[in-house]
Amino acid sequence: MAHSEYVYDGHLKELHSSEFEIATGEPDIRNWKVIGLQNQEVGRVSELLFNDISHRVRYLIVNINGKPLNLISRPVLIPASLVDLLKDEKIVLLNGLTIAHLALLPTYEKGKISRETELSIRDVFSPGYNGVFRDKDILDDDEFYNKEFGDNRRFAQPRMEVTERNSAKEEIRDNIERMKESVRNMENEVEKLDRKG
Repeated sequence: MAHSEYVYDGHLKELHSSEFEIATGEPDIRNWKVIGLQNQEVGRVSELLFNDISHRVRYLIVNINGKPLNLISRPVLIPASLVDLLKDEKIVLLNGLTIAHLALLPTYEKGKISRETELSIRDVFSPGYNGVFRDKDILDDDEFYNKEFGDNRRFAQPRMEVTERNSAKEEIRDNIERMKESVRNMENEVEKLDRKG
């Protein structure tokens, strides 16, 4: 049976047309800028594709702004496993993404995703994996997505920079509390002096 006959079973859904929403505490990255290699804006995230069984985001639908890149403007799928989020700046960072990658990606067509579509996307970003996933794992979602390419732990967890910023925020909060305590102590000392005087 040819791989093109493996029509995907419909578990990949666009977030906006589903009954799901972004999990509490997670950023809604739709409409965030997408920055690729050489700090160049390549487009914006228009939508998220998630698996309605695992509830994990698998792809970002990115509208490529083709004109400045000498490409055709169109929507493409970017695997969530390949992105880093700069939450404070509202930027999706695609380290290592080149214009060649964007040119090779198939155009996203709503409702027309097959396993072959996913494999062609994988081949663009992981040419060394050609053929590796075209065996028994092709129909098994867990096996297909648990390979290195499909592992989206980076997407599901904040970048180290965000963690560091959160740590810095905690340090600032602690400093503010210490300053408030110092102010209270000084106010108490002034009251004592007023009572004596």
